[in-house]
Amino acid sequence: MSIAFDASPLCPDFCRLPLAYRKGGALLDYWPRADAATVLFVPGTMLGPLQYRIFLRALYAQGFSVAALHLTGHGAARHIWRFRLSDLLDDIHRAVDALQQNHSGPILLCGHSQGGIMTLALACGGSLPDGDGRRIAFAPLDGVNAFFAVSAVFPQHDDTMRLTLFAPLLAHRHSIQDKLLRLARRFPALPLPLFSYLSPRRLLAGHGSIDLPLAERRLTYPLALLADLLALHINEATPKPFFLLGARNDALFAPNILRATYERLDAPQKKLHFLPSGGHMLLMQEATARETAAYLALHACALGLPLQSGYVAPKD
Repeated sequence: MSIAFDASPLCPDFCRLPLAYRKGGALLDYWPRADAATVLFVPGTMLGPLQYRIFLRALYAQGFSVAALHLTGHGAARHIWRFRLSDLLDDIHRAVDALQQNHSGPILLCGHSQGGIMTLALACGGSLPDGDGRRIAFAPLDGVNAFFAVSAVFPQHDDTMRLTLFAPLLAHRHSIQDKLLRLARRFPALPLPLFSYLSPRRLLAGHGSIDLPLAERRLTYPLALLADLLALHINEATPKPFFLLGARNDALFAPNILRATYERLDAPQKKLHFLPSGGHMLLMQEATARETAAYLALHACALGLPLQSGYVAPKD
């Protein structure tokens, strides 16, 4: 089925590929280009591709094929409550498999915020809790040539708690984490308002004019998913190139947090890049979205990955 976000010439048609193996499962929007590397994009907390349309257009204009996930329970996927972090990581595996079956060429994984943390997790591997309180190990993701995370952190370190409204209780982190996991085993689908654990002031600080459509956006979060994220352990080495990005004026994923993440990471090639502005919503603003897309294109070319040359984005 061919769909478009709107009638703008900046928004080419795309194919929507179902990845679902159950109701409410993931969808993949795909803008293919012949003989070009593909950026597989993973949105942030309870958002979908629609909220990132400026960035997706900018990636396409740089000559990439572009694929964007509607994770389980997110975006245009059916709004369900019973899903875990393991379901979202599995969605990304399924998306990579679907792209390979569609002869996508080399794949770059890129995620923002929650999607950035999942990008880091799949670059390195790690472990996460299951519904019975045991820890399940997972390996790094095969089939991806490089990883780009826009705002990411190793959840096992205290920086993660500093992102949340639980920061004043940092000394009690492990007790809080255990209580959340026990509560999540009893009430996994309990909906939490987004701003019950994140500061709206820090989330929205520093941005210019953002494009953030209301459609396909969720403002509540399953308790089990929050508990999983806080209990997620990510290994600190990846076998693939890794690029970490952020904005200098991001009040949530502040520069010191990103520097600490970068310094902990062991990779055959790694880079840390700060945009001068944009805040946490840097991918929803025209200038910073284009700058980020150009950064991805520059380093994709440096890695020897193909882009479709000669393409010029049409003007508004």
